[in-house]
Amino acid sequence: MKPITQPALAHSRPPVPGRLARMLLLLCVVAPATAFAGGAGEISFVIGQVRIIDAAGAVRTAAAGGSVGAGERIETGSSGHVHLRMVDGGYLSVRPGSRFAIEQYETAPGATAIRLHLDEGVVRSITGAAAREQKDRFRLNTPLAAIGVRGTDFVVQAGGEGVRALVNEGTIVVAPLGADCAANTLGPCSGVSARELSDSMGRVLLELKGLQAPALVPIDGKSPDDTAPPAPQEPGARKSPPVAAEAATAAPAASDELNKPSRPPINPSVPAQPAPAAPGVQPAVPGTQPADITQLRWGRWADAREGDQLSTAAAEAREGRRITIGNNYVNLYRRPDDTRPLPTHLGQVGFGLAAGQVALVQGNGVTSAGTVHGGRLDVDFSQRSFSTQLNVSHALTGAVQVESAGGITSNGTFFVSQPDGLVAGAVTMDGAEAGYLFDKVVPQGVISGTTLWKR
Repeated sequence: MKPITQPALAHSRPPVPGRLARMLLLLCVVAPATAFAGGAGEISFVIGQVRIIDAAGAVRTAAAGGSVGAGERIETGSSGHVHLRMVDGGYLSVRPGSRFAIEQYETAPGATAIRLHLDEGVVRSITGAAAREQKDRFRLNTPLAAIGVRGTDFVVQAGGEGVRALVNEGTIVVAPLGADCAANTLGPCSGVSARELSDSMGRVLLELKGLQAPALVPIDGKSPDDTAPPAPQEPGARKSPPVAAEAATAAPAASDELNKPSRPPINPSVPAQPAPAAPGVQPAVPGTQPADITQLRWGRWADAREGDQLSTAAAEAREGRRITIGNNYVNLYRRPDDTRPLPTHLGQVGFGLAAGQVALVQGNGVTSAGTVHGGRLDVDFSQRSFSTQLNVSHALTGAVQVESAGGITSNGTFFVSQPDGLVAGAVTMDGAEAGYLFDKVVPQGVISGTTLWKR
């Protein structure tokens, strides 16, 4: 199969009618539709040339914070990326050189109908709550094949000569369109030509050429991720939930600060014991929003999980603020500041913990509150780097220590992913406040939480 080309932006032809990651995806519950102004989803990240064409043919440029709706098409240029947060907590990444349509996105309980169409290019889909609850009501079509899911994270590449599909987590069913598999239906197709692919099958993908049955083939450089690599802001497979960047101009280039050597890691000899907060700073208590934290707010997509009173509804948190980073559960919103890039004259700053919340997310989906005991966050603005240590605990895990260190981008955001978890956050451009979310893998599941810090 020839590599998929990256076409110039133009009106596309009408679409054909029609472990850790699992734990983290369990956090995706239905978000209020009002947060998307009546649309199917919200643009959480965009870079490069991306445009949206509505059902009437009107064209607009994609912008972070904008909405997308059923009946609209998305076209990306040769360097365009756009990430979408859907109303049910689902996540879509449309990569360069793609033509993609949201044909239906209905998530009412008992009446789910989600139909997507990839005409050409590469798209990654992490299904949301609606598709996980009604797997027979989700479909992603390409010109040649239909893809149904069993609650999953997958990447699909489509072109004039074939389709390739890769599974990061879960299972998909791929079948050629035809008499046994109509494009205007929902759910996985069945029949002798349908093939399943799951994450347990190893380094293989499903490849379909023409109308033949899909075949399992070794990845061997054929991955859609090789054809159209993800942007740095896209979550790593089986490692992290979606993390959004603030705006197109904020995305770091390959040579940006993320590639600078980080500060030395926190001393690994420090025992993982709960530590008191710094002098004069009260220990963070789940459920508090410090009055002197004015620029940052945590906004969640859905109902608060147990013990979380730190976040508010996303629609409330984003009033007068813009998204910086986030995941399937919560976003960190920051008041806009035209200061660019992040000032370096502030030097080295130690932040005190103002508030935090933490929960244990178990493999069976059960979420229960833990306790944040204290910690530290050191930021070197001159070097645009940070290091942090946070002490948390839970009745099932005992004391747990979260550690991270790395670079900060010129727009004040940071994201460090490690095999056992991640830390992602932002500082305000005046250096007065900071916040980050974190995930830490433990034998009992994932310790997950959010924090706010002040100078």
